[in-house]
Amino acid sequence: MTPQEISQAQDDIMKGLNPALIQRLLQRATIDEPDVNSPFNMPEPQKPEVAPSSSPPQIRVDDLPKAATVEDDTTETIEPESQPKSTPAPAAAVQAKSTKKIADNYDEDRAPSQIPPDLFPITDLPKSTHFPVPPSLPDLDPSDPNFLATLHEKYFPNLTADPSKLAWMAPIPTEDSPADKDSSYYPHPEISVSALRFDFRGRFLSPRVSRSIPSSIGLHHHGEAPEAAGYTIAELARLARSAVPAQRCIAFQTLGRILYRLGRGEWGTTLNHPIAVGIWTAIKEGRVLESLTEASMGEGGHRGSRAYAVEALWLFEKGGWREKLQVR
Repeated sequence: MTPQEISQAQDDIMKGLNPALIQRLLQRATIDEPDVNSPFNMPEPQKPEVAPSSSPPQIRVDDLPKAATVEDDTTETIEPESQPKSTPAPAAAVQAKSTKKIADNYDEDRAPSQIPPDLFPITDLPKSTHFPVPPSLPDLDPSDPNFLATLHEKYFPNLTADPSKLAWMAPIPTEDSPADKDSSYYPHPEISVSALRFDFRGRFLSPRVSRSIPSSIGLHHHGEAPEAAGYTIAELARLARSAVPAQRCIAFQTLGRILYRLGRGEWGTTLNHPIAVGIWTAIKEGRVLESLTEASMGEGGHRGSRAYAVEALWLFEKGGWREKLQVR
């Protein structure tokens, strides 16, 4: 269309429309001027009403500071304007704004003045990683005298060492060695009665006989003297309170046979005999009769262990040691 045709079409449209509609469309087309009737306009805050004074203050141009220059000599009246009070910025905000000044000609790709010691050129990289590697320890040898120390250093270096808990893993000392002579069941001239050992039939085992029994018999265990076969009264008393029913059964059966042999006088017919009195003292310290009575009177639980406990109490009565105590 030619400009004349476009102008003619606009005139025809303007004449055919309502003048009020045309005016409203022209107001919406104006971007700079806000629409008063728009529902999206925010309400203006209401200014506090100030009582009008009889004589409003007037400021003359002559009263302004001398630095202000006025071209006209005419006197003008200026209404005072309420200037907002400027609050000082907090110290934290001032420090946040203060940043390190960087030079305009700073080059990030420029090589540093001092090369870091851990920076390697791409052609001279290290052959291994920079992570520290612990020193390799030799393989464990159970016959090594320092077996427990090497075991702790190799597998548990961060834990505190407690040799008493690993004593059962120590190798058995050789015969007549200094460690063997320190054993509680070495054939010394004198041995404590509480260290005496018995087999599963309740028979006493001397130190020489105990050390000559092979481990295939089943009397060796990780006790105070692992090289000696047999069980002491204290070890049997601990097994009598075990949570494993099979261990309780073996302890009850063996203790019952020991009590029977004690009453029959195999280790002394009178109460003045040191071996018989020492065995009875170990039985009282281990509270063997209390454990047997509790196990025999318990309801439920393992019936086999209860039967062995009843049998042990019956053997104690059958042996006759209680009558000897009552006579005394």
